[in-house]
Amino acid sequence: MRSALAGDLLDALDMQAAVLDARGTIVAVNGAWKRFASANQGDRSTYYVGSNYLDVCEAAARRASGAGAQAVLNGIRSVMRGERERCTIEYPCDAPTQRRCFVVHVARFRHEGADYIGLVHEEITARKQAEERLQEAEATLRKVLEALPIGVWIMDREGHIIHGNSAGKRIWAGALYVGPEQFGEYKGWWLSNGRRIAADEWAATRAIRKGETSIDEEIRIECFDGTSKIILNSAVPLRDAAGTISGAIIVNQDITRRKAAEEQLRRATATVDAMNRELQEVLAREQDNARTDELTGVSNRRRFFELAEPMFAAAQRSCTPFSVLLFDIDDFKRCNDLFGHQVGDAVLRRVADIAREHTRGADLLARYGGEEFVVALPETDAEGAMTVAEHIRQGIAASRLRAGDREIGVTISGGVAEMQVGDDTLDRLIRRADQALYAAKDAGRNCIRPHAAEDGG
Repeated sequence: MRSALAGDLLDALDMQAAVLDARGTIVAVNGAWKRFASANQGDRSTYYVGSNYLDVCEAAARRASGAGAQAVLNGIRSVMRGERERCTIEYPCDAPTQRRCFVVHVARFRHEGADYIGLVHEEITARKQAEERLQEAEATLRKVLEALPIGVWIMDREGHIIHGNSAGKRIWAGALYVGPEQFGEYKGWWLSNGRRIAADEWAATRAIRKGETSIDEEIRIECFDGTSKIILNSAVPLRDAAGTISGAIIVNQDITRRKAAEEQLRRATATVDAMNRELQEVLAREQDNARTDELTGVSNRRRFFELAEPMFAAAQRSCTPFSVLLFDIDDFKRCNDLFGHQVGDAVLRRVADIAREHTRGADLLARYGGEEFVVALPETDAEGAMTVAEHIRQGIAASRLRAGDREIGVTISGGVAEMQVGDDTLDRLIRRADQALYAAKDAGRNCIRPHAAEDGG
């Protein structure tokens, strides 16, 4: 009765269970194992009972490109050898048309004086896909927050900061990770009457404790470096499914330089909205036409100009910094001649990957032609562009690529130009970056040179 009940219980499970003897031969399987074998064109007469499971894992390890089957095999063997009593291993097991992921639980036990190994395979595909989607969503959110020119702070239900973007830290010249009880340590005054803001009057405090939403409260703050700014301060409470306050989002916008010109700010906002619509139209057209360099995966020259010219125009209208980096691979023709075009293509891909790692989501990286690349850097002055360019140069110089039995490395030379008053077109700015690139070549290559404003166009 007890044995039959246990068998019925195992057959009712959705997880695939099997029992191996001390040599790894399958001696028993449950109903889920049989259903899985049938669905995958397995042996429906025995459902692999009598087969050696270690041989199956070895064959799978030889076929698979990943290390999943080998890890399962190693885990089972370690339990069989008595190195451990049990283990749990996560592994992929893809079908021809579907990505799948499983967890196998391995345990050793004795029955009627003999040693056996119990295996339970549990499919976790849905869970893994959900985790991947969540990770992708979190990564996208962080990229969006970092790309925003306004400060964004996220607080938990106790009012402690759990994330602040770079713009927010620049506004305050740092961050103060305290709860609402210590909000008095923030120094702020209402712009309308000059009165000091009390700890319980801050928008963040009211959002956390009372569920209040505050939009664009004008206040003057003393930053953590002693400087003063005027900001628009907003706070919105976050609620869980039950309606309970679970945190808050606080938004800061530095309006110090624009406070004296409210009408100009309104026009600038309208301009930004129009620019966003223009960019959305460009992006919509991009969905219908390929604008990506097939070899490197970055934007091609055509896409660069379609996206960079509106960015350049927006920078002119708003009088914000805008820079261009132009670089190419040193002695690339010699690399192609020595190692062949396949290695040359691999070099181009590696250079593009490294450049992508050192640029922001708001920047625009493109293959300009041949071995030449261009980067548009909005809201970036020449000094900032030189920093980005140097990081790219150092990353490429430190990278190595295997070509047969040799490891090869390449370097780049680059030129940086910041938008000046005389740069009436993007082409003019790029030409100045090109002049700086030639200066880098003349200086011996493997270096970055800025275009000096006094050199003219």
